[in-house]
Amino acid sequence: MTTKETQQLILDTAIELFNRYGTGRISANRIADTCHLSRGHLYYHFKKKEEIISAIYDRIAAEVKHNWGDDLKQPTVHHMLEMFDRYLALIWRYRFFYREMLTLLAMDESLKQRFSKDRHDRTMVVVLFFQALIENDVLLGPRDAKTLKNLVKASWIVSDNWINYLSVDSTARYPDCVDEGYELVIDLFRPYLSPKTLSILNRSREI
Repeated sequence: MTTKETQQLILDTAIELFNRYGTGRISANRIADTCHLSRGHLYYHFKKKEEIISAIYDRIAAEVKHNWGDDLKQPTVHHMLEMFDRYLALIWRYRFFYREMLTLLAMDESLKQRFSKDRHDRTMVVVLFFQALIENDVLLGPRDAKTLKNLVKASWIVSDNWINYLSVDSTARYPDCVDEGYELVIDLFRPYLSPKTLSILNRSREI
């Protein structure tokens, strides 16, 4: 197994264990045992659990950077809906990170700084995307920059914390739980949707 393959195995296994049990209940040794690796072999790649968490965040950030780079080229209602859906799906895939975000960021200053910069940069892109939606009559507003930015921030807050709301619901199941979060985010923007956009939404619900 190559170095890259071993690291991928470690990260994939850690994500699965963290999602299921939380980071506090899973040690680096537990990850090594689950991977059927010697503990020394794991520590060769990651000296402590915090490095594994940091590497998982690198994977999240890379997915956003490399897979979501064309958003500004597609200011349509369909792409807007795809953006909502894919972000909630990403949160579900890495749900341990979003469940424990405040704690994990408080424990790693470098991770906190990277996350803060990435969130700031992504917010600017999303604001520009929604400005383009307004220009294309997908949205009717808000026209003032402050309200638009606040609306984007509100969508982050709902999306990021939806997973915490679900954590106390033992009946929550994927993908239904993601679909419910998706509807909540849409409802934030509903007062600003154009008649054309509302018509498309209504048709998509009928399918």
